[in-house]
Amino acid sequence: MEAELEFTSAELDFLRTQRIGRLATVGPSGWPHVVPVMYSFDESGAFEFDVDGVKLRNLTAEPRAAMVVDAMGPKRGVAVQGRAELIGPERARLAGVRKFSWGL
Repeated sequence: MEAELEFTSAELDFLRTQRIGRLATVGPSGWPHVVPVMYSFDESGAFEFDVDGVKLRNLTAEPRAAMVVDAMGPKRGVAVQGRAELIGPERARLAGVRKFSWGL
């Protein structure tokens, strides 16, 4: 199992004040599928969000995914790449393995 990501206090503060991120999943053709999702951010540093339709099908077949949470004034954000797991009916958790941030 891969180590948990550690976020800076500025990253944590930012992620806890936002509500919407952009989730990217890998489709069967290998092309990314990107959609906005409302998320919660738990104490382990994982994102939890609802999945259905294309997102659910993609994550069931390929757990690699990415989440970007950003704000435009001033430009700042956090991007996380990792693996998602289904944790309930139409609910998933993305645990990051890589991250980068800007403007924080």
